[in-house]
Amino acid sequence: MIGQGRQIFVDELKRFATEAADSRCAAIANRLAAPLRVAVSGRPGVGRSTVGRALGRVADTRGTITVTCTVPGSAEADVDVYVVTEVVKPEDRDAITAAGRPVLAVLNKADLIATAQPGLRSHGPTSAARTRCASLSARTGLPIQPLVGLLAVAALDDLVDDRLWAALQVLASQPAGHPGAAEPRLLDTLDVFGVEQALAAVRRGATRDQTRALLRSLSCIDEVVNEIESVGAQVRYRRLLDAVAELETLAVTDRRVGEFLARDDTVVARMATAVDVVEAAGLNVSRCDSAAAYLRRAVDWQRYSRGPVAGVHRACGADIVRGSLRLWSKVGSSA
Repeated sequence: MIGQGRQIFVDELKRFATEAADSRCAAIANRLAAPLRVAVSGRPGVGRSTVGRALGRVADTRGTITVTCTVPGSAEADVDVYVVTEVVKPEDRDAITAAGRPVLAVLNKADLIATAQPGLRSHGPTSAARTRCASLSARTGLPIQPLVGLLAVAALDDLVDDRLWAALQVLASQPAGHPGAAEPRLLDTLDVFGVEQALAAVRRGATRDQTRALLRSLSCIDEVVNEIESVGAQVRYRRLLDAVAELETLAVTDRRVGEFLARDDTVVARMATAVDVVEAAGLNVSRCDSAAAYLRRAVDWQRYSRGPVAGVHRACGADIVRGSLRLWSKVGSSA
């Protein structure tokens, strides 16, 4: 799970700060624990305010991200979510290139892609949109995720109220019930595809909560947030490196801080955070089940860190080596 290593590090640091009654370490832990700040931008008409609203609702429940604004170029953000529809235009490429920080592109209104491609309609918007995203991603070199922002907002804000739920039930009971016959507010809330899916769910006997869960799943909002966290892994790792640098400074005059940094759990948590970064970049870190496997992993990543890689990845390699050797020594000594 992305962010697990960082969370372990934060939890250990907070515990240490409490035990040592050290407000300096507590402040470092709080900064490290801060959620990723996300800015949402895009051309007019792509639905960036809807996307921002949906992300904000998920942020309220997860606590791992926060939506800072829906204005391009915010200096306060860690990650940019750039919203497009159908295609990535030249002005989109220019805005993405100028971002200067990690970017995730979101292909909003994914349901309309399936509608425009009758041959793909039976597979729903996700299949068609994923195909489009893969094509656009290959051309742009950016991660691109499909999203149906309207459905995400409808599900997260529970916009299918008593009146709309009753309208769906009436429509579902009619043999010729069709989205076009729905009351306008139902179409405004769910659009044609959402109404179709909700009607199908009602006819299968789904409850209101089950239907809302279905709409949330079809919106792909949770996958988008997962990808934001993956894209933001490098941001979090840089924060961890900054935190460690501060702690190392404190350790010069405080032996207890040095002991905390040398703990097994601290070293392994740093490794897990580094693993998030390299795996988000598409590399694979082998899972180990023996002392020999940990040693092989340490050798492999030492070789990697000495190769022609960026500074952050070199630091990641070093942390993976350090953590793997620590686990190797523990597994070896207990064998």
